[in-house]
Amino acid sequence: MKRRTQLTLPLSWAALPHPDQAAEADLTAARRKLANRTRRIIFNNDGNDIFNNPKAGTAEGYLDQRTTPLAGSQVDAIFSCTGVFNLYSQRSSETELQLQGDQGEKAYSRELIQQGRDALELILDFGHRQRMEVFWSMRMNDTHDTFYAPLFCRWKNDYPDYLMGKRGDKLPYGGNRWSALNYGLAQVRDKVCRILQDVATRYDIDGLELDFFRHPAYFKPQMTGDPVTQEQCDLMTELLARVRKMTEDVAGRRGRPMLIAVRVPDSVGYSKAIGLDLKKWLDRDLIDIVTGSCYFHLEPWQNMVALVKPYHLPFYACLSGSRIACDSSYVYCCDGHADDWRGEALEAWHAGVSGIYVFNRFNARDPLFHQLGSPELLAKLPHTYRPNPGKEIETWLKGGEEFNKLGTH
Repeated sequence: MKRRTQLTLPLSWAALPHPDQAAEADLTAARRKLANRTRRIIFNNDGNDIFNNPKAGTAEGYLDQRTTPLAGSQVDAIFSCTGVFNLYSQRSSETELQLQGDQGEKAYSRELIQQGRDALELILDFGHRQRMEVFWSMRMNDTHDTFYAPLFCRWKNDYPDYLMGKRGDKLPYGGNRWSALNYGLAQVRDKVCRILQDVATRYDIDGLELDFFRHPAYFKPQMTGDPVTQEQCDLMTELLARVRKMTEDVAGRRGRPMLIAVRVPDSVGYSKAIGLDLKKWLDRDLIDIVTGSCYFHLEPWQNMVALVKPYHLPFYACLSGSRIACDSSYVYCCDGHADDWRGEALEAWHAGVSGIYVFNRFNARDPLFHQLGSPELLAKLPHTYRPNPGKEIETWLKGGEEFNKLGTH
């Protein structure tokens, strides 16, 4: 397969001819059609395969861990997260290169770049050879750096006033994540836009995922148990509008659509309570793919399916190792408990979802990647379903339990 051309930096990109209105209309129609392509399984890779294993220092070894074994599976899309906020394993003129893991272990980002193809390029090459979509997944407020100092980027260190708090603060809600970005600040939203534009104009990705579940805290009132305002919701909506404008410009210049996916709480009410006005995003045609759930799952899958159906968009049920079979000490399960995964996937398929999104399950050789995308096969295999809202519903949002429509723990 012919290698896809790497795009130039934004300055050169902006100098290219702008598409005319007829071309824009054609691309919009193509985008809407592409949004509904078949994705039996979406595989989310959190990017931790770049470190703690010398195999990651070569292209073959890196891909062998979580990518190459997906060939021939039911995975139709890879959502590749290449690091935490502003600290990534790919080339960039905007962000920093990730060189350490959360425990300070060596990341092999530089070695791959020196060999000619960075981590994201390698996954793109593989995915497109296998006719899989590849999205770059940005964790919109990853706060692992609250607990792991090696993940705290220089940008946050240089601009501490852009964060929800400071080290040592005890915040009653928002997961007590003092290192979370405060999206009420224009400087933060501008930075996020620059990061997304840098990736969108540098790599031939099929789309961007804005992962709002890592982690679900965006405005300061949430951290203290106070209401997030409509004005703050509108700030986030306008950020989405800016991202849409950028991706449409990129699409026009490269001649094919660039999709926007979001992962959000599977409740319109809970999402809006933390500043994510999902209904407005849908009304304004700002998103193409919706995925719901992660730490917690709040409503029957049918509710989100019904929400997005009038907009002719797909909804994906997120099955996450940080919820399914999660034990009482909050240890999540990246392996095992296959009956529970099959049972919940089958329940989601029966509810009318467009596919299954797999999060925090990284063994690419796991038989589940050959099973979860087929309700017919799942029905024949051992499966167990019990409503599982998960944990941490009120850890992030005061009064969050009122949005729990599943009702059991």
